[in-house]
Amino acid sequence: MASRTRLCAFVVGALLFAAPSDVAAAPSAAERETARRHMDEGTAAMKTGEHRRALEAFSKAHEIMHVPTTGLAVAKAHLAAGHLVEAREAAVEVARTQKEAHEPAVFEKARDAARKIEAEVKGRIPSLKIKVKGGTASKVAVDDVDVPLPLIVEPVPVNPGKRVVTAKGTEGTEARVNVEVAEKESKEVELTLTWPTTADPTAKPTPAPTNDADKPQEKPKVLGFGNEDVASKGGRRAPLAEGLIWGGFAFGAVGIGVGAVTGLMTLGKASDVSQLCENNICAPSAQSDLDSATLLATVSTIAFGVGLAGIGAGVLGLAMPRQGETKGHAGLSIRPTLNGLGGTF
Repeated sequence: MASRTRLCAFVVGALLFAAPSDVAAAPSAAERETARRHMDEGTAAMKTGEHRRALEAFSKAHEIMHVPTTGLAVAKAHLAAGHLVEAREAAVEVARTQKEAHEPAVFEKARDAARKIEAEVKGRIPSLKIKVKGGTASKVAVDDVDVPLPLIVEPVPVNPGKRVVTAKGTEGTEARVNVEVAEKESKEVELTLTWPTTADPTAKPTPAPTNDADKPQEKPKVLGFGNEDVASKGGRRAPLAEGLIWGGFAFGAVGIGVGAVTGLMTLGKASDVSQLCENNICAPSAQSDLDSATLLATVSTIAFGVGLAGIGAGVLGLAMPRQGETKGHAGLSIRPTLNGLGGTF
């Protein structure tokens, strides 16, 4: 009795653990509807000769359903597109699917059709026997699909048409061969590993010029006529130079302006004082105007001094080299001046 109870508990537990996986494996109603839509799209594309689009649609349906009918559709699309290798592989997969109880009869018909495709395509697939010379290959590929190195001594099945066979050596050498094969054809392909032209270890660097005569001569540049290249003016100015330029010229303008105004006012006061003075002897009433004239003259002198100093600072900022600009310059520069043309070396 106890053993029977334990057996029943085991069976019930097994069913409980197995049931969720079966339910999860079964496509939902929405997934089945999506698969039908992909199958209809693929069938329509096959009728119009759009084999690649049909293959994409059938593959999406097969990813959802994983049943013999969707797998057979994938095999037929590969075959129509000329993918003999993939068509046979898909047909073999369908033919080997396990028959289940109460499955639709169309599934067994799909297996029979897949077996016929596999038998018919098998003898049509061409092959390439690849030989690599000039070193040890670390990678061999056909149309960018890697071929396992142990298999390159055997004929490699490929699709008919134009194929690109490449190889890479362990030392960085390479080889590439374009080959065209027809159905049922078996062809040998020989690749010789060589150094790429950009990485030839035997290539010698171009010697540098040994004297000034071998160096290319720089042509004189004529500047100042609106043809200056912005890139030829160097990089940006340093913050100090920017400050000297903007601050210096600003102070210079203000200083000269104040100096000019106060200078004119000084002349006006001096004219008024001269009318009240005779033989350098001034009336007491002229003392105020005399003091004002003296003060204005002093302010004017100081303002002019500040203005000239500011202009000097601005000129200094302009003369400072830009960032990334070399101090020396080998070449001839010609610029227009007030008197004609001027040049520097």
